[in-house]
Amino acid sequence: MINIMQRRCFIAQFDSVNSGEGRTCAMTNIWHRKRLDSSKRFAASTRRAGRDRRSAGAFTLIELLIVVAIIAILISLLLPALAQGREQSRKVKCLANLRDIGVGLSMYRDEQNNEIPWIHPSQQASIISQFVFGGFIAPMPDPAFGTNIDYMKHLAEDRPLNKFVAPGITGNDTIETYICPGDRTRGFGTIGSLPGYTVSPDDWQSSWKAAGNSYAINWWWMNYYRPNGFNTSQMKQHSNKMLHELVGGKASTFGVIYESFCHQIFQDATATGGGFRVRGWHRQFSRHSILFLDGHSENRYMDTRYPFGSGWSIWPKAAPPNS
Repeated sequence: MINIMQRRCFIAQFDSVNSGEGRTCAMTNIWHRKRLDSSKRFAASTRRAGRDRRSAGAFTLIELLIVVAIIAILISLLLPALAQGREQSRKVKCLANLRDIGVGLSMYRDEQNNEIPWIHPSQQASIISQFVFGGFIAPMPDPAFGTNIDYMKHLAEDRPLNKFVAPGITGNDTIETYICPGDRTRGFGTIGSLPGYTVSPDDWQSSWKAAGNSYAINWWWMNYYRPNGFNTSQMKQHSNKMLHELVGGKASTFGVIYESFCHQIFQDATATGGGFRVRGWHRQFSRHSILFLDGHSENRYMDTRYPFGSGWSIWPKAAPPNS
């Protein structure tokens, strides 16, 4: 709005340009114009500064792509470390399970005059497995055997180690101690039948679901005495002799129970090297979880083409008696 002074100045300019009042009004108008120009320049400067600040705070496409690439690199570095951490926790749980089973085995041997439950046949099944020293009824039995196998007949309370490993367990109850969180395969050999499994550390079904136990008891010590094959009566006959061979420090290197996958791959191991090596359940090549007769457990390197190696053996001695 034009104030009174400005109106008077305009009128005075038309009345008398040369009058004193006119000159004063002219000077006033000049002052107002300068003030207006100064205000406009300040506003324009403020707008430019705002645009500059907005431009400085925005990302260009190249900068955005660089940030995305850095994030992708960090993720690629972190994911393997996270996977290793998860696998390490599975391994720790597996070894703890084996130690608990070892305690149960020691108590069983104290009660049963030093015997080991290599087998535990059922009169209702024609197939004998390496799983029923403990374990439970398989929730999803291996279709190759169906229910005609001992681990589908023995209830939890009927299995030799369970009263020490899981006191009070009955019926079809699941026992967590016999479940390895890294259990990835159901492949195993049996007495009485042997389907042609493809040996792989990854299978469509885990051992504990297929057989009620992630762990198998070592039968292949019998290859030391009977390299051309054996039966259950021969196993019982040689058991005391074998355990006598392990008196003293040898018990700390004799593997008595292991992840069930080992049962499959040790089957063809010979003193001169047979069979094969594969990645174990815990994602490391030729490393497997094993319980030793003295009660300690390890996840260790084992060349499974052989029945023995530095610090471990599934035979009572390094070479068979006939060699």
